[in-house]
Amino acid sequence: MKTLNVVAAIIHKDDKILATKRGYGEFINQWEFPGGKIEENETKEEALKREIKEELNVEIDIQNFALDLEYQYPTFYLKMSCFDCTIKSGTPKLLEHNDARWLAKKELDSVNWIPADIAAVNYLKKTMADMDEIMMRAHEKIQKCNNDLDKLNELYENTEDRFERQLIYAEMRSIEISNMIVIDKND
Repeated sequence: MKTLNVVAAIIHKDDKILATKRGYGEFINQWEFPGGKIEENETKEEALKREIKEELNVEIDIQNFALDLEYQYPTFYLKMSCFDCTIKSGTPKLLEHNDARWLAKKELDSVNWIPADIAAVNYLKKTMADMDEIMMRAHEKIQKCNNDLDKLNELYENTEDRFERQLIYAEMRSIEISNMIVIDKND
């Protein structure tokens, strides 16, 4: 039985994930994470960047490895490596798909996924839930600082989680920008 080695992009934008509806082949009109076959002498990352350029005409940044999954189809065995990505440049164009949607966590089950991609959907449900927890925890810590930049800076320096640090930094920048705006009360 033939084994296919493929890669897939879990493309993030804000709190949503890009799902694409397959426009050809055995799984036409089912939803998947975009990607494709790894060619000879290509790394997984090179294959993924090439496939996304060919399928969606965008360049991506690969943020990190997400998961490997395997699935036995009736006529082939699939090995798929999934990567968390963001769009570096361009706007997705459907060159090989019928449709595309940006799905929030609560919408992940709203489409008919290709069977192998369901493991990646389950991974996303877990990791996106973890992000919700991190956001709530960071928000609580930020509120305790009461808009004090020194306290926020100290919180930032003592926080190890990268995403939580980004949230704290964004709050610090927001306060700094607010402090620079001068309102003329005579207008």
